[in-house]
Amino acid sequence: MNILFENRYHTHDKMLSEYVHKVLCKRIYIMGAVFIPIAFIMTGITMMKKDFIFAAVFGVCLFIITFTILITPPLTIRQLKENNKRLLNGKDYEAVIQFGDNIKINQGTFSLTIEYNQILKIHELKHSYVLMFAKSSGIILDPAGFTIGDFNTFKEFIGAKMA
Repeated sequence: MNILFENRYHTHDKMLSEYVHKVLCKRIYIMGAVFIPIAFIMTGITMMKKDFIFAAVFGVCLFIITFTILITPPLTIRQLKENNKRLLNGKDYEAVIQFGDNIKINQGTFSLTIEYNQILKIHELKHSYVLMFAKSSGIILDPAGFTIGDFNTFKEFIGAKMA
C-alpha cells in the first residue's frame, strides 16, 4: 500500500472529552435544549393552575432530562476509556492511522481497515479532527500528528475523496 498520509498520536483527555461533548453527545444537548424549556414552562403553568400532579410529572421530566445531560458525557468518556483499556490490554499504545488505497488504523494489537466511501461526516475540532464512519464511531486524528504529509494537504485530500 502506498502511504500518502500518516498520523501518529497518543490519545489525551482533552481530545477524548472534546470528541464526546461535541460529536457523540451533541444530539443529547440539542434535545435537552428543546425539552428543558418546555418542561420548565409546563411545570410553571401547571403550578399556577394548582394542578400539582401534572406539575410533579413535568418537574420529574425536567429533572430526568437535566440529569441525563449532566451524567451522559462523563459516563461516555469513562466507557470509552474502559473499552480502550480492554481492547489494548491496559497499555497505552500509539495510534497509527495510514491513508493510502484505504484507511488503516493500528493501535497495539488492534487493527482496522476501512474504505474512504465509508466516511459519513467530518468534524474539525479544536484538539482533533474526526472522520465519522458510523453514527457513533469515528477515527480521531491529531492535526499536529502527521508524520507523512501535512494537515492542510490532508484536509484537501479527504475532502476530494468524500466528494
